[in-house]
Formats: sequence, C-alpha cells, structure tokens
Amino acid sequence: MRACWCGNENLAPFNADYVECKVCGTLVSLKSLTDEQLVVKDDETDFYGKQYWLDHQVQGLGIPAIQSRARIDLAERNLYWLNTLLKYRLPPAQIMELGCAHGSFVALMRQAGYSATGLELSPWVVEFGRKTFDVPILLGPLEAQEMPLESLDVIVLMDVLEHLSDPLETLKHSLQRLKPDGLLIVQTPQFKDGMCFDSLVEAKDRFVEMLIPDEHIYLFGERSVKQLFSRLGAGHVQFEPALFAHYDMFFVVSRQPIQTIDRTLGDLALQSSANGRIALALLDVSRREQERALELAKSEADRTARAKQIDVLNGMLAQVQASHTAQLEALTQVIRESEADRAARATQVETLTHMLNESEADRAARATQIETLTHMLNESEADRAARAVQIDTLTAMFTQADARRIANAQEIEALHSQLRLLLSRRAMRLMTKISEWPEVSRLHEKLGSSRG
Repeated sequence: MRACWCGNENLAPFNADYVECKVCGTLVSLKSLTDEQLVVKDDETDFYGKQYWLDHQVQGLGIPAIQSRARIDLAERNLYWLNTLLKYRLPPAQIMELGCAHGSFVALMRQAGYSATGLELSPWVVEFGRKTFDVPILLGPLEAQEMPLESLDVIVLMDVLEHLSDPLETLKHSLQRLKPDGLLIVQTPQFKDGMCFDSLVEAKDRFVEMLIPDEHIYLFGERSVKQLFSRLGAGHVQFEPALFAHYDMFFVVSRQPIQTIDRTLGDLALQSSANGRIALALLDVSRREQERALELAKSEADRTARAKQIDVLNGMLAQVQASHTAQLEALTQVIRESEADRAARATQVETLTHMLNESEADRAARATQIETLTHMLNESEADRAARAVQIDTLTAMFTQADARRIANAQEIEALHSQLRLLLSRRAMRLMTKISEWPEVSRLHEKLGSSRG
C-alpha cells in the first residue's frame, strides 16, 4: 500500500479502493499501478501506451476516443483554459503543457502567440499530436527532459496531477524549470474535506466518477494542495472557477505573489498578430457562450429555487388543505354530534315540557287544593279558636267543679270520719250491752272449754 505523498502511512479507510490521509486531506489509491507500470516502454502493451488513448478511454472510461477529443476539447476546454492563462501571463511566453494528449491546447496557445510545447509519455500519442496539430510535443517524463532551468514562464498540468506516482518529485522538477515568477496552472479532481463514500453514492455525486484507482493515485483537496506546494516553496495558490466544478478544482501556483492582468490588455496582446486575432475571435464566442451559460445557470438556479419554493408552498398548501380537511371532518363530526345532541336535547326538552305541563296542571290542582285546605285551615283555625274559648270556659267550669269536688270530698271525708266515730261508739255500746246478756256468758264459757 502506498503511503501518502506527505509521508503519512496511517491512512483511514474510505472505500474498497481508496484510503484517506487525515493529516493533509488527500485520498490515496490502494490499487494504483507500480512506478514501473506507469512508464511507457512498449507502446502496444504498456498501460499509458497506444491502447490507453483508444480502447481504454472508450470502453473503460466511457469517454470519446482521442480523435474525437481532439475536436471536442478545443471548444469545450481549451478556450476556457486560454481565457484563464491570459489573466495571469500574456504572450509571448514560454509554456509547456505536461500530459498534453492530442496537443489541441498547445496548438491554441501557439495560435494566441505563446511559445508552447507539449509533453507526453506514449510515442504513439506524441506522433498523433504532432501530425494532428503540427505542434512540438516532447516524449517522456519531465525529469528526463534536457532543458535549461528557469527557462519557462508557465507549466500547465490539466488532469495530470492525480496521475503522478511521486507528485513531490515531478512538481519539484517543474518548479526548477520555471522562472522565479513562473506559474503552474493546474486542473485536477477535488476531494473535499468531510466527503463520505456512502453519502457520495447516495447523493449520486459526480466526484464518484473520479475514483479510478489504477489511474488516479492521489486525489487532492484545497487543503492538501496548499500543503503540497508550500512544502515545495511555492506558497502562493490562487483558485479559479473550475470548468467542471462538480468534481474538479482549478488553480494557479507561484513562488512569488500572483498578479492578475486586465482582460483588455490580454485582448490587445491577441490583436497584435493575425493568428492572435483568430484566437481572440474564438475567445469572444467562448466568452459569450460562457456569459449565456452563466445567465442560464443563474436562470436555472432561480428556476430551481422557485421550483423548490413552489414545492415548499405546495407542501404547505397540502398541509393546509390536509389541515382544513381534517378541521372540516372534525367540524362535521362535531356538527353531527351536536345535531345528535340537539335532537336528544329536543326530545328531552319535549319530555321536560310535557312534564312541566303536567307539573303545571298538578301545581294548579295543588294550588286549588291548597286554597281549599287554606280555607279549611282558616275555618279550622276559627273553630279551634272557638273551641279554645269553649275549652277555656269548660276548663274554668271544670276547675270550679273540681274545687267543689275537692270540697265535697273533704266534706264527705269529714262525714265519713264522723260516721266511723259514731259507728265505733255505737258498736262499743252494743258490745257492752251484749256482754251483759246471760246467754252470751254461757256461750263464752263453752267456747273456752272447747278450746281447752
């Protein structure tokens, strides 16, 4: 397994083909080719030989063959890159494009007045570029080229950095070939900090297309790019909008502070030659297309925003409608329950009215009865009063009679006492007389003898 370019070997898993360096933020391939396999010795069999530009790109990567790319790239990529190049360095300047492929950008730069040369690894593609665009293209890696140090103004690496097995070494040689104020212009896939493979797949992020482990050895991010060039003594990095911003980054690097050039000066430089005027005309078409594309992108962004807003409003409307439907159903249910309750209460009211009517009739009857009873009570009270008077009279009479009765009783008792006294006296006299009788004496004697 490769270590990261920064030297860190403690790499975290990312997916089956890549690991992530948490120190610098670079994605490192687990299945990349060896350094020897990356060198083209046999153009027919080696990886970056002839078949890489034909069958491999078409069948393996799903992109057009090099013959088609030679035409497509001029309008799609090269004009965009030339517009950026003019922002930082005007012609005539010494430029080399590493990994120039079919050489169309080299041709366009030369058309604009630059002294441009290409470089490729495959003899076949070098010959193809030379014949197709009639431009100088060198064969082999930069490290093997014999050229003076500090002789170049700009080195261009478009979709090359990710293929380098030893980016530090190749970029060191590149910087050595540059003048002190020279520039590197780089386009490469962008691995952003925090990217998660499963999330990328789920979101159908186009960066997943850049995960080609046998070719893309190192996938950098802004943080790792700055660390890479800072280590090489080129600490000035200026990022530009990428043509394929959904998975690429595009930037300019220098050992000195980077200065930009007014677009008007670039246009004037192109107008100084016949070929430059043709390049400027192409740029004008490209710029108008970019402006329209930008307007379209803004319009599309606005349309997307409005579509999202409409979706949100539709969602809110659906929620409101659902809420209203629910409220209506709830109110309908309440009304139904209320109607049922009203009917029940109407029946109850009818029953209570009937009961009230009966109660009123009963109350009237009771009022009549009460009136009758009141009359009877009044009569009874009058009778009671009369009876009370009568009772008082009778009570007085009874009291008098009772007093007379008591007096009579006392008188009778006195008479009884006198009678008992008279009777007692009378009996005593009688007994005295009887005892004097002879027959009684004899009788007593007999009784006495019989008792003895």
